[in-house]
Amino acid sequence: MEIKGIIFDLDGTLIDSYPLTTIAFQKVLKKWGDVDLSEDEIYLSFGPPEKVIFKRYVKEEKLEECYQDYVKIFEENSKDIKLFGGVREVLEELRRIEIPMGIFTGRGRELSLRLLHLKNLSQFFKELVSSEDVPNPKPYPDGVEEVCRRLGLKPSNCLHVGDSFMDILAGKRAGAITAGAVWGTRNLEKLLKEEPAFLLKSPEDILRILKI
Repeated sequence: MEIKGIIFDLDGTLIDSYPLTTIAFQKVLKKWGDVDLSEDEIYLSFGPPEKVIFKRYVKEEKLEECYQDYVKIFEENSKDIKLFGGVREVLEELRRIEIPMGIFTGRGRELSLRLLHLKNLSQFFKELVSSEDVPNPKPYPDGVEEVCRRLGLKPSNCLHVGDSFMDILAGKRAGAITAGAVWGTRNLEKLLKEEPAFLLKSPEDILRILKI
């Protein structure tokens, strides 16, 4: 098993965005769809991009306004989104040793790119693939396969790091080496059930896997 590249999930793996995401979802869906969703219901809806999720509850003619409200909440509260401890240092070390890195996120491309820019993370990643860029979202393997293709690597030589059971399923189905990011998971039981190849208690564990 030779790891030549790393694919990261974004939310819950690199950035601690779930609290703000939950608040933003609840606000816009109440305003535009008159629905109240619990934190668990919102978490379990993740996988497709936001607009696809909103479409389940919001009328087509109000969908864009709903999404722009959602983006505005993120932009106005971006200071509340923090990197998980150790993430930047690990990314800097991986860049130093020239490990190609990419992101596969269920979040839409527009907001994903904004978040990477706001948190000064864009510099570390050669590729970003969102659920909008592939036919099928997580837990299908399409996104993992697409990042690997763009990096010019086989999935079997890529470590796929994510906090959700859907990340592990997507990685396994693509044939990648999977690693569960325990530091950000919202449901450890489901994550463990999918039996990732590695369990990471901290971002620094990635360096230990690579024996750095």
